[in-house]
Order: sequence, then C-alpha cells, then structure tokens
Amino acid sequence: MGEVTIKVSVPDHAEKAFRKAVEETAKFFNKRDRFFELMSALKGALKTDKSWKELKIEAYEQNFLR
Repeated sequence: MGEVTIKVSVPDHAEKAFRKAVEETAKFFNKRDRFFELMSALKGALKTDKSWKELKIEAYEQNFLR
C-alpha cells in the first residue's frame, strides 16, 4: 500500500475537521474493496422490497457516515 503526503492551506479553525475528513475518506478507500466483496456475497440472500442500489446506499450510510 502506498503513502501520500498532501500539503494544503486551511483556516486555523478548520484544521481538525479537514484532517478528519481526509482520514475518513482514506479509511473508506482502504476498506472499499472488502466491503463490496461482502455485499456481493450477500446479493440475493436478503428478502426485501428494496433494490440492490438502495441496500448499498443504506449500508454505506450506516458504516461510513457516522
């Protein structure tokens, strides 16, 4: 896995929020492939009226938008 260093200028009061947003985005991309692999394994196993797309959006919101 590679490492990227980014230098940006942000307002003083926004440093922590910006850092957290970048870290959460990086965490998502690190776990994204495994997440979709697990979701594909479950496809068809759930009895629901929701579409596959709605289920993926709901799962994403529950796991990554805390």
